[in-house]
Amino acid sequence: MRTISRISLSVTASAVLVGSLALPASAADTTATVQVTAGGLGISAPAGAGLSALAPGGTASATVAGVTVTDERAGTIGWNAAVIMTNFTGTTNTNVIPATAASYAPGAAVSTGTATVAATSQTGLSTAKAVQTATGVVGNNTATWDATLSVTAPANALADTYTAVLTHSFL
Repeated sequence: MRTISRISLSVTASAVLVGSLALPASAADTTATVQVTAGGLGISAPAGAGLSALAPGGTASATVAGVTVTDERAGTIGWNAAVIMTNFTGTTNTNVIPATAASYAPGAAVSTGTATVAATSQTGLSTAKAVQTATGVVGNNTATWDATLSVTAPANALADTYTAVLTHSFL
């Protein structure tokens, strides 16, 4: 009987050991959630651009340096940066050089993030026109460029100091 008891004890101990290994351990799962929030789309440009002096019928130009688009929307939608300009008005309000006589030639943009940015020169700035277009956008990106702003005075322009406002925005 001792042999049967030892065998029974060994079999029972083996079964308990195998059974304890086969049983699942206690588990507790924690689901972690994070939300990526979208920011905005913004544009900045220098406060002024002093064009060179010109004679009637001549053309003046200036560099508009450091125009920057900041896209923090964390998405895949592209953007179009645009410019529009008011007429140049002299200190005598009847002296006007129309915005249609102005042009904007943006240089190639230096960009960060994932976006393909392409420049387009525009003339006749009395209506909003796209000057930089971003495609292939993935996540946040920025683009910075310099542009040449030019204006041609009419042949009958009068001597005066003319002022206009160039506005950078999005289409």
